[in-house]
Amino acid sequence: MIISVASITASGQSQTTGTLNLRNTQPATVSLTLPTTGVAGYTLLLPPTAGMAGQALTIQSVTGQTASLSWTNASFWQLDGTPITQGGTAANQQYLGTSNAQDLVLASNASEALRVIGIAGPRQGFIGIGTINPIAPVDIAKTVLLSNNGSATELRFAEPIAGGLNFTAFKAGAQTADVTYTLPDAAPVSDGMALTSSTGGVLSWKQPLQDIVRGIFVPVIGNFVHIIPVGTNITSGSIPVVTMVNPPGTTIGISVTAIDDINDTFTVETSVPLGPADRIAWLMVQPN
Repeated sequence: MIISVASITASGQSQTTGTLNLRNTQPATVSLTLPTTGVAGYTLLLPPTAGMAGQALTIQSVTGQTASLSWTNASFWQLDGTPITQGGTAANQQYLGTSNAQDLVLASNASEALRVIGIAGPRQGFIGIGTINPIAPVDIAKTVLLSNNGSATELRFAEPIAGGLNFTAFKAGAQTADVTYTLPDAAPVSDGMALTSSTGGVLSWKQPLQDIVRGIFVPVIGNFVHIIPVGTNITSGSIPVVTMVNPPGTTIGISVTAIDDINDTFTVETSVPLGPADRIAWLMVQPN
């Protein structure tokens, strides 16, 4: 005997043991069933109204063993690109990110690669690479490489003028080995100092003439010829510069007559024998 019921209206509660099979005029059925073991009883509370096209049924809240369902927009970013109507964070605009006060984290192989701070405050929107606590709009705690395809790339600093188009740039030249410069650990102590480097690329602040060998020579009284020791190696091509320091009212001629790069001395002659108040000021300009 077959009993066919076109429609059933029930109020109150009903219970089905086993599998609930749903079908219409088609021979196939759609079945709802429970796991065979480990089931903890719960209730799904359906939304009070029908959703709209494109919406998904999601759990809005859970109270005890009751999960309240609601209709939400099912928009998502697809792996092959997602068409959007307008990019932005305003109403009816689309963006990739968080909509609450939580950081946006991008990771690969479960390892964090980039973080955008979402917590409200002065650091909101700061981007951290290699750090979870960026303290600048872009904070990179890793080595940065500006690659190129044959032409050197540049690190550019825009001029501090609104709408300015000019910039200052640094770029590498053609090299046969790596070069690393280490900056000084403090600002220069006075104006006019120059940034110099050691052979290892360690930079420091120095006065422009700080490394030029120089001195004040006290001559032997009554001598015309004066041999001045330099106190350091005189390299080939070095040029001594000399002048007289003497009391006013006298003019004394002076000239360099010899350079001895074996004994690291040079010889000068004066137009008159020098007295007890006369001095010879000198410096050695070296090519290297």
